[in-house]
Amino acid sequence: MHAWVPTEIQADTETAMGRTLADGVRLFQFYKRAEGMMPRTLRDYDRVLGDFLEKLGEERPLEELKLSEVRAYVHRLIGRGWRPATVNVYIRVLRCWLRWLYQEGLIRENFAEHLKPLRVPKQYPHVLSELQVLTLLKAAKAETKTWTGKRNWVIVLTFLDAMLRLKELLGLELSDVNLQARSIRVRHGKGDKERIVYMGRRLTKAMRDWLSVRGHFPGCDWVFITRTGGPLDARGVEKIIQRLGQEAGIEGVRCSPHTLRHTGATLFIRHGGDPFSLQRLLGHSTVTVTEIYVHMAGSALREAHTKASPVDRLLERG
Repeated sequence: MHAWVPTEIQADTETAMGRTLADGVRLFQFYKRAEGMMPRTLRDYDRVLGDFLEKLGEERPLEELKLSEVRAYVHRLIGRGWRPATVNVYIRVLRCWLRWLYQEGLIRENFAEHLKPLRVPKQYPHVLSELQVLTLLKAAKAETKTWTGKRNWVIVLTFLDAMLRLKELLGLELSDVNLQARSIRVRHGKGDKERIVYMGRRLTKAMRDWLSVRGHFPGCDWVFITRTGGPLDARGVEKIIQRLGQEAGIEGVRCSPHTLRHTGATLFIRHGGDPFSLQRLLGHSTVTVTEIYVHMAGSALREAHTKASPVDRLLERG
């Protein structure tokens, strides 16, 4: 069953006769907005389909659309020199749109079945080495005699230990932090999904120390704030991490909130954590994404298995 639409728009979906490509995009966008698609995703769809219409023509009859034209458009995208992952964003949007057109009876063939994403070489995120992490922590710890230093120390620890995204850290409110349970409630995760993450002993202590000196600012409930009680912004946090990385002498890896989150995830696996727990802590929808950290942990996993081999441990008892 389809979502309700106004009568005049509903009539548009009854037949493809006389409909243009622009009509097909307009109706698709209407349905997606009615379904509650996230604004950012809608903007991506608008950008991709807008480019498609520009190349093929808005007034082109929908019933005349051919698979060869869609494929030719994709080849032009590849010819722009874009990375395969970027081209695949366009392909995914086109597949979704074409599949919807077919389901609504606006085109006679499901072109989406013949449009495959490009093969993307597996890329692993850049992470800090354990030595680089220690030097970064040393640089941040050295500044904890000041108010901003205490705040920055907790920010670094939160990225590494709780493995939050930058947006999630900025959205933390005082009521989200439970020092007794050593937990943090993330209410502004990807896709607006809520989850609970946990703090180690050192992060919990640092968080307690920070909250004791943070101060009270009426109407300001964010955990991490400026000296005047305003919210930190993304660029401000990025500059803090970048500066601390420079002071720690870190080279060859971009020191950023994203890097610290990836580093924390890799260390979690390296020191005995399992991918399924990491999936929930990171807020990933599937364990597939989390598996990259298993590969990144490298030889440390072999060492961990040597220590905890189920068969070896059992037979040793005998």
